[in-house]
Amino acid sequence: MTSTQRPAQFIEQLQSPDPLVVYSALRMIKNAIIGSSTKKLLYFQLQIIPNVSSLLAMDDTDVQIRVQATAIVSSLAHKSEEIARNLLDSGVMTPLMSQIMPGTDPVLVEASERALNALLSYTSTKMGIEEHAITIVPYLMSIIAETKESTSAYEMHAHARIELAVQILGKLCATEARQYMVANTGVIELLVPLLPCNYPKIQVATLQTLSALSYENMEICRALSLVSHKGMSLPAIVLELARHHDPEIQLHACLCLSNLSRMRVANGWLKDIQTVAVPALVKLIKNPQVSNLDAIQALGYLCHEDADIQVAAKNAGAIVELINILTEIEGQEGEDFVDQVHNIRVAKTTFLTLGTIVSTGEECRSKAVECHAFVHLVRAMKHTDNGVKSAACLCTQYIVRSVPICRTHVPESGLLKPLLALLRTAPAEVQVNASAALINLLPDFSPCRSEALKEGVVDILVTLMESDVVMIRRNALWCIRNLLVGVDDDTRREIIEKIKIQRIYELSLPGVESVIREKAVGVLQNITADSVLGTHMIFDTLGSDRVLELLHQLLTSKLDNSIHTHTLYLINNIAVRSQPHCELIVKDAKLLQAVVGYINSSVSEVAIGALWCVNSIASHRRDTESEQEDEEASGISRRTSKYMPELDELGIQAILEDMKDDSSLCLSVRDRVKSCLDYFNIPTS
Repeated sequence: MTSTQRPAQFIEQLQSPDPLVVYSALRMIKNAIIGSSTKKLLYFQLQIIPNVSSLLAMDDTDVQIRVQATAIVSSLAHKSEEIARNLLDSGVMTPLMSQIMPGTDPVLVEASERALNALLSYTSTKMGIEEHAITIVPYLMSIIAETKESTSAYEMHAHARIELAVQILGKLCATEARQYMVANTGVIELLVPLLPCNYPKIQVATLQTLSALSYENMEICRALSLVSHKGMSLPAIVLELARHHDPEIQLHACLCLSNLSRMRVANGWLKDIQTVAVPALVKLIKNPQVSNLDAIQALGYLCHEDADIQVAAKNAGAIVELINILTEIEGQEGEDFVDQVHNIRVAKTTFLTLGTIVSTGEECRSKAVECHAFVHLVRAMKHTDNGVKSAACLCTQYIVRSVPICRTHVPESGLLKPLLALLRTAPAEVQVNASAALINLLPDFSPCRSEALKEGVVDILVTLMESDVVMIRRNALWCIRNLLVGVDDDTRREIIEKIKIQRIYELSLPGVESVIREKAVGVLQNITADSVLGTHMIFDTLGSDRVLELLHQLLTSKLDNSIHTHTLYLINNIAVRSQPHCELIVKDAKLLQAVVGYINSSVSEVAIGALWCVNSIASHRRDTESEQEDEEASGISRRTSKYMPELDELGIQAILEDMKDDSSLCLSVRDRVKSCLDYFNIPTS
């Protein structure tokens, strides 16, 4: 007899008209699958789910059969998200909901509650119960309220039910709409008194649910910050729990504080959060009593976009501990009896958290380099797991934002070649972060630029420009833009010929994604920077009509301010370096008027770009030597520059005079106004 024959017989017996046969088969299956992943998978393949769902869906199914079938649902749901999703799709939620209604057998009720809790352990299943969410919340709240008041001898049993109900409430908060739905039932006032209850499992469940309820939700975080219990505010209660001797309570208290900190609603407690939660999480990273994966994630979340907390994490030894974890994981690669899947998840999370800590401050980046972070980043870029590669690239992106590090440590780190290798062959999920990291390695101050050019970086970027992923195309254009600054004409020509001006022009046209247009116009701006060569190549390729039409379209359309800024500097580069091409701009009255219209922009960068255009146009002097000599002799050469009539016609001098003493303008705008006025004011003898 084969190993699957007996399980297959049990499945067949579930169709028996005899309830005793069905009950016996269910018990055998339940006992076989509890604690055995292999058996769960076997019965899943033997189609246990349709059989169990069918039994639960029938109105006349015996209670004892329901208890066994529900226990099987609970056990199967713990196996994997795929199986839980299959259970949900089979329709088990409807009978489970009916089995927790008043008047149901207590044993069946508790079995159903455990099954619901197991089913909702995954993101997809949490999202898939919309129609039942509203119904189940009042029921769960009634369990908490009623059991809390119970003085029954079965106290531990009561605590277990409260814990289960609180856990399910937290799992329901999978979307912002659900968070509000749960919060609006008054659940916060019911949960907060559970925090100081001295029953660790209930405290952990309550902290988890409050975290789920408030995650990325400003309004609910604000409501939580205003709640108090017995004279203590919720932030004060949770801070006390972050000092608790139980590491599990500490961890979830820190997660709850992270939500309040991220939403900036606990301003009076931010210093306490830095001094209590950050060191606690750093210690928890190396505490074997809690999941180091959860502790690392919590630390990364707390540090996100908060420079002060990032420095506090560095001072608490977070960077050293994270690097130590990476070293330990690398030492276990290939070893037997090591959970390599878990190690991969920890390595990925560690790189992401390390990247968060170094994302803002120079001292944090320097500490990471001092701890030999580049050794681990280079090794991770060659890892077999794409998630680890991607996380390492993201971490690299943040560290190489530092100009000193980019100049001194990156060239000897060996980082460039594995990064370029990923851009050649890695899947898109890795190339997004790899291309973002490359951006910071290609400015004119970076020693890596010349090596990258020798390694064929331009050809790689040309390929990435055609990616299906918008962010990869954007990053490729950004890299090209950086490459075009401060290069000699031979290199500039070689880059331009490879990237194709026609292609960059096409990416600047309407219909292209805004982030791509912005970078494409930025490339055109830098093609014309530093040298007249780029201007000649653009006009020779596209012709003056298409160039002027593009410039006019970019300036007169309602686009992102950064696109307008790039366009104005593109016009400035053309005007200042090539008088014949400047003439084309000046003689296009609509284009010139559009440029002048941005002088009064409320966005200082745009206004300065427009003022630079005026400055460059006004800088051209008359053509003939006799005219220049006459102007110099009369002391009015600056006033009678070549295009002054066109500028006067637009009333630019009056506009500039009004702006000169406008205290509402930033200093950089007023300084540029004064420079422009030098071309309009007639010097006295």
